[in-house]
Amino acid sequence: MPKLLSRPPKYRLHKSTGQAVVSVHGRVIQLGPFGSAKSHARYQEEIANWRSARQKRCVEEAAEPEVSLKELQARRLRGYPVTIDELALAYLDFARGYYKKNGRVTREAEIIGDALRVLVRHHSGEAADEFGPVKLKEVRERMIDEVDWCRKHINKQVSRLTRMFKWAVSNELIGPTVYQALTTVPGLKRGRSEARETGPVLPVDDAVVAQTLPHLPRIVADMVRLQRLTGMRPGEVCSLRPCDLDQSADVWVYEPGEHKMEHHDTRRLVMIGPKAPRPKSCSRCTSTVTRWPPASSATKPSGSPGVAATKPTCRSTAT
Repeated sequence: MPKLLSRPPKYRLHKSTGQAVVSVHGRVIQLGPFGSAKSHARYQEEIANWRSARQKRCVEEAAEPEVSLKELQARRLRGYPVTIDELALAYLDFARGYYKKNGRVTREAEIIGDALRVLVRHHSGEAADEFGPVKLKEVRERMIDEVDWCRKHINKQVSRLTRMFKWAVSNELIGPTVYQALTTVPGLKRGRSEARETGPVLPVDDAVVAQTLPHLPRIVADMVRLQRLTGMRPGEVCSLRPCDLDQSADVWVYEPGEHKMEHHDTRRLVMIGPKAPRPKSCSRCTSTVTRWPPASSATKPSGSPGVAATKPTCRSTAT
């Protein structure tokens, strides 16, 4: 995992009192006895407040008041250059509006903010039109020396910065040659930079899963088994309802109402075979599950939903 520029405050032990504490904005908050459920619940509340405040914070305090995209475009037409600070603020505002799901800003906007902080910290006040490959490489070195991100994450962050300049060109905030020059900067190669390397994320061994299952609540254990056999994402398992399934054949079909790649206009179908734990019927579900695809529609359009049903209000997940 990448080492973030501003990581969440740690849950830690205050040795003299035996209390769990967390430091937020220089203030030490006591959470309760160290290791207790109460202290962990309080810690999660404080971290949620910390994240909420962090999302509202600007990339850096700009030398001038924040201006809108249209104001920046008008100023450039009058001959005034757009600065790195202004461009970063305008792009972050765009990212927070673009990278949203179900009304909430996604993790991508937060990661973009991390990259912009490094950029603004070292190039505040400079004209965006004068930012070139050499300066981009300097920012990349700062990511290695100051932030200690891993090589793969640095390459992704540099790509995000390059996309910002592409966005600036498309909105006529800078000339096209700036973005074209930045695309000539290659990514860091394994073993040919000072950036740290990280190992692959490996799956949990089946033996570990088998030893863990007897200690889990029955429903949670079934959810683990179901995810193990179908490859569902955790959120898909948690939101699964009996009325969301096409149970007309031995292999059931589950089409989540939302999924990670839906912004690419793709569908997500999960096949649930007879070996998987199967949800039981729910007396509160009033929708009907029909065959997928419908027998009367052999030439069903690819964009049509796979499960025909009126969406119920029931949110129960029984196994």
